[in-house]
Amino acid sequence: ERILDLAAAPGGKTTHLAMLMKGEGLLVANEIKNKRVGHLAQNVERWGAGNIVITNETPERLVDHFGAYFDRVLVDAPCSGEGMFRKDMGARAEWSPEMVQGCAVRQDNILHIAARLVRPGGYLLYSTCTFAPEEDEGVIARLLKDYPEYAVVQLPQYPGFNTGRPEWFTSCPEELRGAVRLFPHRI
Repeated sequence: ERILDLAAAPGGKTTHLAMLMKGEGLLVANEIKNKRVGHLAQNVERWGAGNIVITNETPERLVDHFGAYFDRVLVDAPCSGEGMFRKDMGARAEWSPEMVQGCAVRQDNILHIAARLVRPGGYLLYSTCTFAPEEDEGVIARLLKDYPEYAVVQLPQYPGFNTGRPEWFTSCPEELRGAVRLFPHRI
């Protein structure tokens, strides 16, 4: 398989994917921020997988180069970080409703570009570490509206998993119940 981790630093998801791939296929680990790509490279090098290519590009340039090339694309999007509140006081201090709205706009842009990197029949996985429905169900709903060829794939429900909550955001399709919400106090 050809897999793209679109926002890969510091590399935890990338190295996990590499382990699952068992040295087969191609894993492209992209990090747009110059400052973070070095940490990604160090962690990938420590892992020692030979099927990982690291890029430092914008999603737009990746689409221009690759087009709909990847079997799977992972977007762990930059977000307002509400999931970090329990361990990062700075995240609490920086949070605002305006930040949530700004993140949702940025996530929409990233996800819409990422959708163009997935080959027909491939998969796009979107995740955040925030609880705001504007950044979760809302972003997915807008993608589904603009890309009708996409659908939510029902994921297995493990203990502590919650379904998506389309009722928490206006104009969300019912299929968003197939998404998964993870709450730290339940896992």
